[in-house]
Amino acid sequence: MDIDDPKDVVRATWLRPGGWFLGTTGHSAWTGTDEDWLGGGVAMWWSHADSATYRDWLIGAGLTVEGEEFVPEGDGGHALFWARRPSAGE
Repeated sequence: MDIDDPKDVVRATWLRPGGWFLGTTGHSAWTGTDEDWLGGGVAMWWSHADSATYRDWLIGAGLTVEGEEFVPEGDGGHALFWARRPSAGE
């Protein structure tokens, strides 16, 4: 997802009315690499916003955030979002 212009991905036009979105995002903003990702000898690159920004993007895309949970991992963690596209008339 392009952090500078996430609208096209987060807009979720592919999600039908009443449909659910489940997404795992970064909890804290971070850009960096793990030079030996999963012990495989290859680099993995990340660049993500914080969970508050992802929440704003989801809401801005017209989704209703129904739940958000912190998922710990090592010294940090992720945000798990449950969001829904409102049905017609909601």
